[in-house]
Amino acid sequence: MLITDSAYRLPLVYALKPDQTLTSGANRPLLIRGVDAETEEEGDYVLKGSGAERMSVEAFERELLGCFAAWQVGLQAVTPVQIDVSPEFLALMRGREEYGLISRSLGRNFGSEYQRGLREFVTGQPLTTAELEQAQLIFAFDVLINNVDRNALKQNMLTDGQRIVLLDHELAFSFTKVLPFLRSRQPWLLEEVDVREWIQKHYFFPHLRGRQFDFTTLVPQLSRLDTAFWQAARQHTPTAWQTEQVDDIEAYICQVLSHVLEFTQELNRVTA
Repeated sequence: MLITDSAYRLPLVYALKPDQTLTSGANRPLLIRGVDAETEEEGDYVLKGSGAERMSVEAFERELLGCFAAWQVGLQAVTPVQIDVSPEFLALMRGREEYGLISRSLGRNFGSEYQRGLREFVTGQPLTTAELEQAQLIFAFDVLINNVDRNALKQNMLTDGQRIVLLDHELAFSFTKVLPFLRSRQPWLLEEVDVREWIQKHYFFPHLRGRQFDFTTLVPQLSRLDTAFWQAARQHTPTAWQTEQVDDIEAYICQVLSHVLEFTQELNRVTA
């Protein structure tokens, strides 16, 4: 379901019981059992607490926008939710290493439905035909949103050999960290410093380089990030997570997409 669909809602989940910590990374996401506040159905969710090193209201908003935008262009991403962490849930964490992190994460946090049956990519292993087809759009999407955090060291996506599910977009839209007067006035043209520093380090770049895939065929999909999409994104972002960065993000993406043919031709150039 797309967020532009009238039936879409961002689920609110109440944290019931902690399970395991999924990684030892900076954010230390926690697998939990939770219940959907509206449907009362229980399920497994990944909690990324606001008390983690890289998480904040701004990061929560980028996480949401990353998932929403991925869906809009035709990619699969984790299903985002709000996870409410209560003092009662915190009490169940007592004695665990993550207690301090969760104690700083009371209230609403970003989370997602837990993905089963998927794995990380095996470095050096060829992509399946289905994975390669999705890799082309994922690469273009990540360059468009300036997602510097999908590389060999941190893939931030899962696969079963047929479908790829994207996750972890808290570092996407990295242009928001750059002062406006230092940005390129033509962001649809890829600067060589960006090509060297992060675009060539994208996980799929070695798989795409030299294949002569025509990225201009992706223009219709990328162009779906239009005004209606950004209106819906604001509507479905919780008030507490809404920041001024969304205006900056929309303006930047729309600026690039106003020259989308040139942008996709740039992708052709760097992967030639």
